[in-house]
Amino acid sequence: MPPSPHFWRPPALPFFEGRRATGSLSCYAPHTHDSFSIGIVDAGHSIFTLADRSEPIFPGDVILVRAGDVHSCNPADLQRWSYRMFHLDTNWLAALLAQTPATCGLLARMPSQVVRSPEALQWLDRMTHALEHGHPDLQREVIRCLQHVMRACADACAPARHGDAPEDDGLQRAHDFLLAHCRDRVSLATLAELAGTSRYQVIRQFRRRFGLTPHALQLDMKIRQARTLLQQGASTVHAALDTGFADQSHFHRAFKSRVAATPLQYRRA
Repeated sequence: MPPSPHFWRPPALPFFEGRRATGSLSCYAPHTHDSFSIGIVDAGHSIFTLADRSEPIFPGDVILVRAGDVHSCNPADLQRWSYRMFHLDTNWLAALLAQTPATCGLLARMPSQVVRSPEALQWLDRMTHALEHGHPDLQREVIRCLQHVMRACADACAPARHGDAPEDDGLQRAHDFLLAHCRDRVSLATLAELAGTSRYQVIRQFRRRFGLTPHALQLDMKIRQARTLLQQGASTVHAALDTGFADQSHFHRAFKSRVAATPLQYRRA
């Protein structure tokens, strides 16, 4: 049986969460994060899926995922793989990058993608070493590593696309309403009315725009809120109830399929 995932949540780094998984067979359902996420494949290989496209990823690959982008990473051919993930508060990261001309505005120009950058990998390894061995000035060292990682990724990654059609305000209004009320029962009729379309069309438009149906997106939003509650010390029972899950087993399955850890493992990290 592979070991449980290991999480890093140092008190000195409230903007940061990291994890290491070794010999994992866990599969992720399509999901999103509130944070900007950086992943590294350490061993084995898997498939990175972003919206409607997929590509294989191998040891040494760095994966960038913007906040809100629907994605998943799953082991290829049910083989074990090892990886690290780092989740960074988006507002904090944007403010950090804005401090120097070389990185100012960088986050807005960096889309979700796979990056092959030996330099970025070296700095991520250095950051991991600092986390594992208790660097005497951990915050300063992590910030330094992240600045170098983001510059290296910017040099290696494809630019964000421009010139896309403007987003539909009604659909965004429906999305924002769902986020504000994700703990409650929200009908398709309500979302359709907010979006100015039919119930059938709102399902198609949500999937095309946000990568998930309204129901799947609402479930994902609830799990994101549950993660925050568990980080803050809430019990698994309270996290489930506070996010609208009346059934503990449903909460457990939904959480594990998106976090690749049980709620209890995540809380104890």
